[in-house]
Amino acid sequence: MTAWSKDGITFGPPVIFQDSAGVPSAIRWKGDTLVCVFQWFRQPMNTTTWDRVAVKFSFDAGSTWTAPAPIIVSGLPVGYQRPFDPTIAVLPNGRLRLYYSSSDGMPPGGLTSIVNTYSAISSDGVHFVFEPGARFDDANRAVIDPAVTFFKGIWQYAAPAGAPQDGAFHASSGDGLEFTRHALYPSDNQHNWTGNFLATEAEELRFYGSGNRIWFNTSSDGFTWLGYTNTTLTGGDPTVVKTPAGMFLAIFVGHPYTRSGFLCGDTLIDPRDGRRYGTVRIGSDCWMKQNLNFGTMVPSVPSATPHSDMSDNGRPEKYAMHNNAANLESFGGLYEWNELMNYSPAEGGQGLCPPGWHVSTDAEWQRLIAVAGGSWTDPFAGHGGNALKRIGEGFGRGAGTDLVRFSALHAGDRDALGIFNGEGLRSIFWTSTRANNTDAYHYTLWAENDTIQRLVLGSSTGFSCRCVLNGPTSGMKAIPPTGIRVSAYPNPFSRTIAIAPDDDVAQYIMIDAAGRVIWSGRHVQTQDFSTLSAGKYFLHVRSMDGTHTILLIKE
Repeated sequence: MTAWSKDGITFGPPVIFQDSAGVPSAIRWKGDTLVCVFQWFRQPMNTTTWDRVAVKFSFDAGSTWTAPAPIIVSGLPVGYQRPFDPTIAVLPNGRLRLYYSSSDGMPPGGLTSIVNTYSAISSDGVHFVFEPGARFDDANRAVIDPAVTFFKGIWQYAAPAGAPQDGAFHASSGDGLEFTRHALYPSDNQHNWTGNFLATEAEELRFYGSGNRIWFNTSSDGFTWLGYTNTTLTGGDPTVVKTPAGMFLAIFVGHPYTRSGFLCGDTLIDPRDGRRYGTVRIGSDCWMKQNLNFGTMVPSVPSATPHSDMSDNGRPEKYAMHNNAANLESFGGLYEWNELMNYSPAEGGQGLCPPGWHVSTDAEWQRLIAVAGGSWTDPFAGHGGNALKRIGEGFGRGAGTDLVRFSALHAGDRDALGIFNGEGLRSIFWTSTRANNTDAYHYTLWAENDTIQRLVLGSSTGFSCRCVLNGPTSGMKAIPPTGIRVSAYPNPFSRTIAIAPDDDVAQYIMIDAAGRVIWSGRHVQTQDFSTLSAGKYFLHVRSMDGTHTILLIKE
């Protein structure tokens, strides 16, 4: 969102600045030219513009803006995480420097201490060149959401140190590259130092941050701050620019969006049993991110001969790994092919999938693997399985990278003798495509390597299923601010927590009372926190509609 003000305190009505975007940082560059960088979540997911830093320009002091363009960072070392959480600054020579979060390698399980602040330099605001070395790091915590400005001949740096009351990291530099660390900026639980600096005049530096209201604090040297002033804006991640005419232009993360229908990436709620599934667009197809878990659990009885423990009785049925219902929540059900297809063996048929969805086809699996960068050595074996596995799944040469967010787990299978096998070692998925009169195609991923197998087998074995959306998704439209805030329940909690509203693209960081990051990732609802000591914890939630921190009590 964007809004105007005469004093930087009282702002006019916000309007949309950029759809599907967050973490903005804007500066005045040359004359009436303004530059704004931000994280862009342009649909469809998993394309070159999804979750990437983009830039917009205004050549008339903020009245109109260009269309967004993804930035290009050349020289980024191989293996480094793509830039995120950008902030932009003007060098004394007129060039632009982008500061951003990244890491040497992907942090396992979410944000860890390997995430630091890096920089790149540009002459046009689109093409940047990586500058070697980290600008700021911390040995114990991830460093995200940096803010940097040049004020009175000194570069000032800030980044949230954890929960709002933990304050902010502070460092300064003479050249903008080598920073000296200083004492933390102090704060409280109402003022989150996630935002940006603004030098309003030669003797005044402001920092605009997040909280119940967007606020600013004032300093004359970047070290000592005089106190908080609330603005009239509600939102998060603010950046404010003062134009040549003396007006204040704020750009910030505003209210969420509502959809006129289902949009891939939404949480799918199965109307038959209320079960929830994440969804993700991969190439041209919209996939469920979890294995199907619909039907009544039936026991698998081991036998010396191949057999089925399911029947065409009009009741949807599923197996649970090791006949343990607790495994259904993580792994979903295991299905014999005929039962999965609801005894209607049509390719692309609904089977036991939710209404409007169907059992994935062989062609859809081929497209999935191609989009993920996989390749085939023959029609029945290939490589690229790691890109389909959740991070932390698999080991050694089979460690998952979840490149396209398919997030496969090694759920194992039920063989024709009624015996369960392969938990933690392999995952096998049926397709709705028949290879002949008795067999159907299925795909196998292995925990120990990157192999993908495309094989055929008969119906009495029990495999997992991923469903695919039948038709195109609808668009989205803006609505007035709803005032919805993120909450967690139960609170106090003992083992697991749930988040409302649920947001599948949110990033969560769990911080203890000492400010240590004890867990981070995108799926807090699936985490088991039963081993945590009793006491206070802070859950930092970053999503497209803002940044929130929740106080949690562990019983």
